[in-house]
Amino acid sequence: MKSNTSNQELSDNEMLKTLKTAIATSKHSLYEDGILLILWGASFTIGFFLHYYKSSHLVVYWERNIIDVLNIVAAIFLIGFTIYYLFFRKSNYRTYTAISTRYVWLGIIIAHNLNVIVTKSLLQEVDFALLHPLQMVLIGFALFVTGGIYRYKLLSISGVVMWIAAILCARVELTDQFWIRAIANFVCFVVPGVLMYMKSKKPAYV
Repeated sequence: MKSNTSNQELSDNEMLKTLKTAIATSKHSLYEDGILLILWGASFTIGFFLHYYKSSHLVVYWERNIIDVLNIVAAIFLIGFTIYYLFFRKSNYRTYTAISTRYVWLGIIIAHNLNVIVTKSLLQEVDFALLHPLQMVLIGFALFVTGGIYRYKLLSISGVVMWIAAILCARVELTDQFWIRAIANFVCFVVPGVLMYMKSKKPAYV
């Protein structure tokens, strides 16, 4: 009788340990997604600084073309890498958490484009001075929710920071919005992305 009880306790302990290991491994895998935050955040940071430079300085024609080409190349690279990373490299790690996060960001992208359509319909033009703060509110929401899904508070804090930056942008001209967005993207994407990616390189402890 004692032997059966001991074996049952041992089996329960092994199951619990296996479950904890699976959770730790899954969370460890999610931290690898920090590479996406780093790449997108760095691209947005550089891109908005270039927009600020282009808007606040007298830029010659060839410089403007180079900036536009760099933005297009960066966008193509990032979209291609993201598709590869999510649907090919990490296809075997599609947890409920990862799938939920994808739906959040996909919804934000759709909502942003709907904002463009709605504002253009009402104002008969695309008012970028209005769209930038609205987009930042949506991005802040996505960061806040992603932090909750990942159980990573720094991402949720980044969402709050993005909301504060959105309020600041709503109070300044379009040109100044560019450098505010550049700084906000670095703080809210690159910084937590680097910390997450560094966590993913450490052994997963149970």
